[in-house]
Amino acid sequence: MSTEETTGYASFDDLITATNVVDDARDVTLPSGRRVRVRGLSRYEIHLGGKMDDAFQLECFNLSTCLVQPKITRDQAAAWIRKATAGGDIAELTKVIRDLSNFGKEAEKRDVPEVRDTP
Repeated sequence: MSTEETTGYASFDDLITATNVVDDARDVTLPSGRRVRVRGLSRYEIHLGGKMDDAFQLECFNLSTCLVQPKITRDQAAAWIRKATAGGDIAELTKVIRDLSNFGKEAEKRDVPEVRDTP
């Protein structure tokens, strides 16, 4: 029986097992037609990325962290970025990572009732 069932409040164990970014992974078909599986960043990973001063290294970190299938290294992400077109597969993948990580303009609007687009 969890603490929540007896007190109405969650325990630490309840909180830590409630969410898992890997469980929220999504299959994505990229503009090239290739299919990948991607997940969002965890809060910890967002903090790690926030300490990076270099946008290139941050994108390598995000791609190598969030691409579930195929799994790639930071060096592989760097090689891919160097060859990729500006608006192609990586741009789409970055949008999905932002969405799954719950940040960006639309995520902010979605979480604040006063700012939501309403008819």
